[in-house]
Amino acid sequence: MIPTFVVAFLFGLLSVVAAAQPKQRARLRVPRPGFREQLTPVTAQPITPNQPLFIDVPIDHFDGNATNKGLGKTFPNRYWLNDSYYDGGPVFIFDSGEQDAAPLVPYYLQEFHGLSAVMQLARRYKGIAILWEHRFYGDSLPFPVNINTTADQWKFLTTEQALEDVIFFADSFSRQLSHTQPLRGPQSLPIHPSITPWIFLGGSYPGIRGALLRQRNPDTIFASWASSAPVEAQVDMSSYYKAAERSLTRNCSADWVAVTRFVDDTLKGNNDTAKTDMKFKLLKARLSGPGGNTTGADGLTPAVAEKTSNLDAATILMDPLDFYQYYGFGESILPFCDLLETRNSTAPAHKLGIAASSTIEAAFDAFLVALGETDYDSIETPDDPVGDRSWMWQYCSEYGFYQRGDPNNPLSIETSFLSLDLFQQQCNEAFPVGIPASPNVANVNKYGGWNMSPSNVMFTNGEFDPWRTMGLASIESNAPHRTPSSNIPHCNTPTPSNSFFGLTYPGLVHVSDMRVLLTPDANHSNFQTVGFYSPIPQGHEAFYAGLQLFQRALDEWLPCFH
Repeated sequence: MIPTFVVAFLFGLLSVVAAAQPKQRARLRVPRPGFREQLTPVTAQPITPNQPLFIDVPIDHFDGNATNKGLGKTFPNRYWLNDSYYDGGPVFIFDSGEQDAAPLVPYYLQEFHGLSAVMQLARRYKGIAILWEHRFYGDSLPFPVNINTTADQWKFLTTEQALEDVIFFADSFSRQLSHTQPLRGPQSLPIHPSITPWIFLGGSYPGIRGALLRQRNPDTIFASWASSAPVEAQVDMSSYYKAAERSLTRNCSADWVAVTRFVDDTLKGNNDTAKTDMKFKLLKARLSGPGGNTTGADGLTPAVAEKTSNLDAATILMDPLDFYQYYGFGESILPFCDLLETRNSTAPAHKLGIAASSTIEAAFDAFLVALGETDYDSIETPDDPVGDRSWMWQYCSEYGFYQRGDPNNPLSIETSFLSLDLFQQQCNEAFPVGIPASPNVANVNKYGGWNMSPSNVMFTNGEFDPWRTMGLASIESNAPHRTPSSNIPHCNTPTPSNSFFGLTYPGLVHVSDMRVLLTPDANHSNFQTVGFYSPIPQGHEAFYAGLQLFQRALDEWLPCFH
């Protein structure tokens, strides 16, 4: 998403500093594997118009009960199509996942300011490129999505219903290889999956969908490229921050762990004065800016700090990790660590860290200064209440991914105040009716989870992607520890249980290979515009490595289509 952005509309569970509310960010992190791309509107040069198309899709694909409110009803599902290179080749369908798909059109279907994997494949294989919008997101709404959406309406947002949307869509196209009359609308195109290979591309949650669709409907989806796909749904995802912990330098990691334990222990203690003082310092650090600018904290008082929850205060320590998922250590955390370990460039860094070489209080003070000097509040994040609430229903009902703190991990950099019970409490308060007592992850994992071995699927991951922990490349203690192989498996042949076909990109993070910038600039390489591509230098290598390997695989697989 997900990065782990916090959305204030969810519950009002976390306190905020009223006097500084415009600069506050509620800190309960949403377990969102995908990303709502905030892409700069295309105005710099003319582009070819690409109007949205709609297909009427059943609200309910399965239930034959005449009393079911969805039976016999449809909704318009939005998609876009680019046939610029089409000459009888495959269909390449790119899934936008848990976001409004419209901003992606110029970047993925028209390759404005860079290259996209879906269009490069369409060009090479003379195929059609399609951008598909997920039900309950963007303009593909069976029902209005807001706090008044009912359980009887939410129940149609499931993994199975959304997967079946793609199957229904593919099946809507013509089976006729030739036409004696002009085409009448897109559905008359002769690209039915019985006569044309359909190839699915997706990163993150859409990557899950690509893997599941090939496993579930191999007669419709001929092949998939699943990038950063956390196919193992788990309620407990305390492993999320382990990827970040592994990438940290020794001194920064030691101080982060020590400061986190210091804050947790103080806030759990009985000294109310010490607790209020700590909360005040943490809030002030968040509200301050570079150069020692503390004007943002002018409205902060000890009384406000005292009313701030322990969770709200402790999770301020996680601010530097908000963008780690996409930028990795070097681009998002290293600047903070440098400020921390050099005490804002006033002292040489010690290899063991400040807590070990000095005192925990000194480490805490340096941490606060580094927080203030790193201006995270100037980074805007996209506002999509429809997408936020729809994804919340999905993770509360089926996916889990609760990114809790792990009190049993002595090296955790995440506060132990984040608990499984707290995440479940959020879900119960947001959806009092309709969700299970705990997310029903079996609905997803029945296709194999991280033990799945679908044929004709390439899985790619970044080495330090937090969502790798739930994917086939996971190295967590409870994972099967499968290894990636670039050896192309034979067509329609499942991979061995101890390996999978794909790549793990060294040093990279989340979905680094679906799009690439040819010439990075200020408008297309900052936190506001990052999406399904990596803005860091190695991202170019990942894009081309992934694309070339998938092309080699398609060269091997396509001749066996029927």
